[in-house]
Amino acid sequence: MLPTVWRLAAVLSLLALTQTAGAAGRPRYGGTLRVEMRATVAALDPTEPGDAGSRLMPLVFDCLVQIDGQGRPRPALAVSWTHDPDHRRWRFRLRPGVRFHDGSVLTAGPAIAAALTAALPGYTVTAAADALAIECPRPTPGLLLELGRLGYIYSRSAEGVPTGTGPFRLAALERGRRAVFTANQEYWGGRPFLDSIEVSMGRSPREQWIDLEVGKADLVELAPADVRRAADRDRAVWSSAPNILLAIVFYDGRPADTRVREALARSIDRAAIHNVLLQRRGEIAGGLLPQWLSGWEFLFPSAPDLPRARQLAAALPPSGRTASLAYDAGDPLARAIAERISLNARDAGLTVHAVPGNARADARLALLPVASLDPAQALPDLAAALGYKNWPRQDRPEDVCGSERTLLEGGRVVPLFHLPEDYGVSPRVRVWQPPAIGRLGGWRLADVWLDGDRQ
Repeated sequence: MLPTVWRLAAVLSLLALTQTAGAAGRPRYGGTLRVEMRATVAALDPTEPGDAGSRLMPLVFDCLVQIDGQGRPRPALAVSWTHDPDHRRWRFRLRPGVRFHDGSVLTAGPAIAAALTAALPGYTVTAAADALAIECPRPTPGLLLELGRLGYIYSRSAEGVPTGTGPFRLAALERGRRAVFTANQEYWGGRPFLDSIEVSMGRSPREQWIDLEVGKADLVELAPADVRRAADRDRAVWSSAPNILLAIVFYDGRPADTRVREALARSIDRAAIHNVLLQRRGEIAGGLLPQWLSGWEFLFPSAPDLPRARQLAAALPPSGRTASLAYDAGDPLARAIAERISLNARDAGLTVHAVPGNARADARLALLPVASLDPAQALPDLAAALGYKNWPRQDRPEDVCGSERTLLEGGRVVPLFHLPEDYGVSPRVRVWQPPAIGRLGGWRLADVWLDGDRQ
């Protein structure tokens, strides 16, 4: 009899543990997700997103389509779409019954057409009944990717404030300091699990790490050196694809002799910087577009060529062998990379002064986001960030590759690395349908929930 009792007790204990584990694994509603970021946001307006604002925008605003974790377009505010064989004329049927946060109903009216026209200059957008028609100036097979990135749908109040249809409402915004978002109870995609999201801005990397460690933050930005430390301390790490280009960008006409640029580019030991300072995060870059996006990045050389660098430097007059490289004074990693580049340049016979945030420098160490999953659009976007405002768009892959090669000629930009956006996550954060970070770094927090049993 006693062994039978023991077996019964063991079965009951196992069932209790299973039920407890199941309860912990099921999504729960409620709670506030505490997020910290270094950047600051003054306003949340789809016409002026900025790099930091682009992270927060999907919380409040929806697009006609959404891009899933594999980079594929899915229905959002548009439930279906069609196009002509040339991909120039598109028609989107809107989802019925969707309401803006102010209670107004989403319809294919002039306001929606105006919002898309502002996001897609040169395109013609017309509204009729429950559908939108978009006419492109050229064949645009990547239009869905662009709509999932830029095509935020909004209306404006009498005061000019934009309102969206997204999973969260903007409840409060303290300029450059703090933003609070609350759950949209009537969201067409289902109420978010979280009650609210609180975003603290202007937090240094060190402050963010400390707050994550002591339990004051749930989602923080990580420097490459902190990724391994976070994993070692039971902190999950969420990462985007390597979508941030770290590059040296020379200012117009500085230095005048392009041999200085070429010598510097050939002197840099990217592998050493990647292994030591970046802790092997991301990928070494020879091109502007990452390999995972374009498929041809490997065609651009990235290995150092010190003999050629010395030859170029030796051919310069002594006064022409000096340059200055500015870096973000508030970023310790940028300073370390700039100083290492300076050491590499010295080996080639150049003198490169690494200076903090000096606008009078010859070049700067820049972080340039790759903003589109369509290489044909991502390259003109990068060109615009480099100062080429009307860089022509190419659609055929071989033409995009050639256009990228042209951008690299002259050495005005020297690609170094493609880096992911890394985030440290507290143990209590769960995701119903991962990933919570898109390939291009966008936040997908509507499926995030908090496990109260984990702290």
